[in-house]
Amino acid sequence: MSQRTNILSYPVAWAVHLLSWLPLRVLHGIATGLYFMMAHVIRYRRKVVMGNLRRAFPDKGERELRHICLGFYRNLADVTAETIKLLTISDKEVLRRCRFSEEGHKKMMQYKNEGQSFIGVLGHIGNWEWVPPMVSLHLPFPVVPVYRPMKDKVMDKLLLKIRGRYAHELVSKRNTGRAMMRYRKLGKPYIMGLIADQTPNPEHAYWTRFLEQDTPFFSGPEKLAKSFKMPVFFVALRREKRGHYYLHTELLSEKPWELEEGMLSQMFVERLEAEIHRQPAHWLWSHRRWKHKRVTEN
Repeated sequence: MSQRTNILSYPVAWAVHLLSWLPLRVLHGIATGLYFMMAHVIRYRRKVVMGNLRRAFPDKGERELRHICLGFYRNLADVTAETIKLLTISDKEVLRRCRFSEEGHKKMMQYKNEGQSFIGVLGHIGNWEWVPPMVSLHLPFPVVPVYRPMKDKVMDKLLLKIRGRYAHELVSKRNTGRAMMRYRKLGKPYIMGLIADQTPNPEHAYWTRFLEQDTPFFSGPEKLAKSFKMPVFFVALRREKRGHYYLHTELLSEKPWELEEGMLSQMFVERLEAEIHRQPAHWLWSHRRWKHKRVTEN
């Protein structure tokens, strides 16, 4: 992908670096103002957000949907502020603000002791940007998140710096398979992190019902898990209160290569949907998730 640079990206990156030194409570205050601007002034993608919510929750009234919509903007503003803080936040503060599932920690440590690598799949729910720091500080093995490069060169460099603080290595989506081959040759256990709820090419996707809609999902996580014989966990960072989280982990399959095609993908979809129903305002409703139509054979 060819990258370009917007001249405005330089002052934005500079401002992010300065803001990151502010205490998180101050950044949360700024996030409150950002929420007001997004929700009530510029109305950031308001039609997309409300359209998605109406489709996903046809039984909910307009008043409840608007409440969820405003909650979405609050969450997005907080995620933005907390992502900025990742540039300078201390390990101690991350640990103070994030609890790890005791059962999940125990199971993952078992894999570590057995020399077994595994995959963690998650969606854009809660604060997905804090998952790698949370995992890397609680577990003594390399965390290798997969990311999608940005078109803007300056912003891409900034996000790589933010995300790279707690990652052993950041792997571009197109290089995932090669990176996994390299780690397998090294023979050391690692955690591959995959966000799996973006919109894929509909012709090569796994299609299923999700939030009342026919929806395509990436089949890549399932194919990688089977090819490299890696167990798969579902991961979700749940907000307990502002700036404080609980990392929920759930083993989807210990031996995904023994499952029928599509079963692992369906497990992820069902867990993600349950997580969204649990905290509906905390999913990323501003993306056009249902822009593709399922092609059915006659």
